[in-house]
Amino acid sequence: MDIAFRYRKYFRKDIIVDLLVYRRCHNELDLPSITSPLMYEKISARRSVPQLYEQKLRAESVLQEEDITSVRTSYKAHLETELAKVSSFIPEASMLQGQWKGMVWPASKEADFDPATGVDQANLEKVGNSSVAVPEGFEVHSKLLRHIKNRLKSIETGTGIDWASAEALAFGSLMLEGYDVRISGQDVGRGTFSQRHAMLVNQKTEGVIVPLNDDLQAPGKLELANSSLSEMAVLGFEYGTSWERPSILPIWEAQFGDFFNGAQIIIDTYIVSSETKWLKQSGIVMLLPHGLDGAGPEHSSSRVERMLQLSDAPFVPNPNNEPANVNIHVVFPTTPAQYFHLLRRQMKRNFRKPLIVAGPKGLLRLSAASSSIAEMAEGTRFQPVLDDPLANASQVKRVVLVSGKIYYDLVKERETRGLTDSVAFVRLEELSPFPFQELTETLERYTRADEIFYLQEEPKNQGSYTHVAARIQPVFEAIGFDGQLEYRGRKESALPAPGIGKLYAAQQKAVLAAAFESL
Repeated sequence: MDIAFRYRKYFRKDIIVDLLVYRRCHNELDLPSITSPLMYEKISARRSVPQLYEQKLRAESVLQEEDITSVRTSYKAHLETELAKVSSFIPEASMLQGQWKGMVWPASKEADFDPATGVDQANLEKVGNSSVAVPEGFEVHSKLLRHIKNRLKSIETGTGIDWASAEALAFGSLMLEGYDVRISGQDVGRGTFSQRHAMLVNQKTEGVIVPLNDDLQAPGKLELANSSLSEMAVLGFEYGTSWERPSILPIWEAQFGDFFNGAQIIIDTYIVSSETKWLKQSGIVMLLPHGLDGAGPEHSSSRVERMLQLSDAPFVPNPNNEPANVNIHVVFPTTPAQYFHLLRRQMKRNFRKPLIVAGPKGLLRLSAASSSIAEMAEGTRFQPVLDDPLANASQVKRVVLVSGKIYYDLVKERETRGLTDSVAFVRLEELSPFPFQELTETLERYTRADEIFYLQEEPKNQGSYTHVAARIQPVFEAIGFDGQLEYRGRKESALPAPGIGKLYAAQQKAVLAAAFESL
């Protein structure tokens, strides 16, 4: 092993050590001789490694028999002493040191779950302009000229901020505050849907620039790691980064939401359980593009239901509406401003939590889903629940709860049908922890509502429905609603999506129509 480490260090190359070993058994109850009698007859006849070592030391007169006995006794006593220390272990004194100094435990009274995340408008404009700054003589792809022009225009007018622009504003504003940002995944520099363009390539020389690094001149840096399709290895690396440095925003982006399936071991063993098992905080962000959008089964779903099942979010609100200290935060934001605040919230909190974002593919360029700079300026924050801005709460008789991009399809359909005064669409932007208080305050406005539905485009056994349905009753009790939460959407399915365009369109039409049935 010494040679292997020296080789790797000197030549900067991989080296494989082919190590042949045996073990006596899997555990104290295991009897491998049942299935491999001849092999384990030979193994049982061999002395153990400690016994062979003792024999060698005795033969070389290094130790006498009484010395060996003393070593065994003293070492066992040492192990017992160390084991006893566990009962008096104080995590604050040993975990929040070094680069973690100044952070707190999320279960402590000092934990700030809702820090200020808005940014001075002048800084936002500075970041926005820098994010697409091209040096003289640098030839960008002709199709990116429109991308640059549109961003500069939206920054100048303060309106029409799309998803990628809001992301750049979040990255750059954090960099100005001294935070580093790292994002890895397939083609993250360009973006899977050709929307990010955080890096630009000279079409003549293939030279690469990262405008936020080169033009913004911030103390923090943006690192773009275009990685291979080795999800378990890449996500594991980023998760390790989140342990090492709480001052970096570590992001892993799946090319499509379902790509996390290759990294499920990292999610189950580390991301959702490390704080509970090992008292290890992490600010890892997983961006999982999600939405049926007429695509096939393998590129439609980030399996929101699986992430929510892994969440330990309580089923009832905490006393006095105190923040729930859940293991992971799961969100499905519907506006660029919401996404902006989520990214900044990750770093502005005085503790760290994993954040899983169901990223809406269909909203990346949807004009209806754009935001204004005012929604990201000082004094603004992420909103776990978004009320319907167009509905007349005093007239509405049906409230439909939704999560994700289908909201925009429903609003468009409502306008076509002329039913603005009949039905309202309330968005659950954060699913874990469940926003009991915010949803209660929103639904209290709908004093005439006698129907409350939950509608989703995912099949009934998938998506967020089962998570929401199990937690909605305390909200009903709080607002005095004596009805039942009704479900609207696709029926149960083994597939996330059918993969047949005509079938998807027919299903989606039926889902939208279900929101307006009997109105």
